[in-house]
Parts: sequence; structure tokens; C-alpha cells
Amino acid sequence: MAMGGVLKSLEELWTQGQLRDLESDLDRFIRDNLQEIRRVMSEGRGSGTEIARRRYMRGEISNDQLVDYCVRAVLRKRGTCNPRRDIQEQCYEIEKEVWYEGERARQPVCAERREEIARSWARQHASKWREWRLFQLLYVWEKKANDYVKLLQPDSKS
Repeated sequence: MAMGGVLKSLEELWTQGQLRDLESDLDRFIRDNLQEIRRVMSEGRGSGTEIARRRYMRGEISNDQLVDYCVRAVLRKRGTCNPRRDIQEQCYEIEKEVWYEGERARQPVCAERREEIARSWARQHASKWREWRLFQLLYVWEKKANDYVKLLQPDSKS
């Protein structure tokens, strides 16, 4: 899917309210990880944050841009802000595949076949699923960033 298609899909999900759970997860993640995000901002180590920190110190980027870059870096590094939800949603996708198999065969799917389907789904779809989830998280961050910039600034009290 081209980037324009990805963005359009994300906009549709946002408009339909289908990213609300991720919005809630992101809020909790940011609040639970304030110190780590602030440390990344102040120390600028890893994931290119040292370059962003240097540019900030030279006045080339604003504090808001530094916050934005560092939050994105932390999200990309972690890959998720709610591993439990991600696992549950991947299990749901696998269960749908098992259901499709049962419908095609017109009989229940045995335990061994369920396991094969799960392994096959993981091989074929898991990495793309996680990539899509990260796109969703970054999109939600883009929409909500202004709500968090002040909270994440190093001089803010939390």
C-alpha cells in the first residue's frame, strides 16, 4: 500500500473512532513513561535522538519539535504502548483464520491444525501487523501531540 493509501486508511479509522483504544493506550503510555521520555530528550542517546538534541541545543529545532521527535523515537523503539492489547488483537486475527478454515472445511478445526494456522499467520502476517500498529500509534500521536507537549517538557511538573 502506498503511503497515500496508508494515510487515507488511518484518517478513515480516526474519523470512525476506531483508534480510540490506541488513543487511550498512548495516553497511559506517555503518563507512565514521562521520566524515560524526558531522559531521552535531555540525554539524547540512541535512535537518532542525539542529533535532535544537538539541533535543539543549537536552536535549529524548537522544544515542541524535540518532544515530537523523542516520543516518536521511543514509540518506534518499543513498537507498542500496550503489548497485552496487541497480543489479544493478534490472537483475534488468528481466531478469524481458524474460523475461515472451519467454514471452508465445514467442520471444526482440530488442535493440531489450529496450531499450524497460528504459526502460518505469525510467519505471513505478524511483522506487517506490528508495522501497521506502529503506523496507527504514530498517527494517533500526530493527532494528539499538542495535548502532551507541555506535559513532556523537562521543566513541567508531573
